[in-house]
Amino acid sequence: MRGWTVRINTFFPACLLVASLWMAGCASDSASKKGPKPDKEVAAMRVHVELRDGAEGGRTISILRASPVSLLIEKEPFLDERDIKSAKIVETVTGFAVSVTCTLHGRLVLEMTSVSRTGRHLAVVSTWETDKDKSETRWLAAPLLKGALREGVLTFVPDCTREEAEHLVRGLNNLAIKLKNQEKPEKPSKKATPEDGSDDLVKPFKETR
Repeated sequence: MRGWTVRINTFFPACLLVASLWMAGCASDSASKKGPKPDKEVAAMRVHVELRDGAEGGRTISILRASPVSLLIEKEPFLDERDIKSAKIVETVTGFAVSVTCTLHGRLVLEMTSVSRTGRHLAVVSTWETDKDKSETRWLAAPLLKGALREGVLTFVPDCTREEAEHLVRGLNNLAIKLKNQEKPEKPSKKATPEDGSDDLVKPFKETR
């Protein structure tokens, strides 16, 4: 299993877990009234599993703001932001969802948990930075485990706006790059493009080959 010997017990409300990793490099951005730049945003995500009624050692949470539901969950998350390789927003029939792809470790624990806890709910909690130089922490979703998740992908409909979801996704991807779970995208090159007429210059050479 994971090589870490220490797990953080709480989700640090209104504070990002990952801030200590690179806050020094982002200090000037976080001080800005306009909030962090998109490529400097960071986010965290924890996934807990539901406990059966009467089980000891759990905690009860309230999830879904419009129609609150109480859920008894394990105190310790089995999956967190260190297990995320990438995140994206996907379109659905009724709106949108957030889909996260896990690292090898994340895929293994997600598969084992989904197999052993089929029929129970997951509880997803996240913290992300907003465009007002603040952070938001919220229980986002409680998807039901209907079977084994063997592909290492967890998709859920979040209790948030699309704009908030975009902050979350950007933050998770930025952190994945920082943790080297994901390669940093290359910057666009400044090479000439066909639109500027450069292709006309090399066309005769192409035709003679």
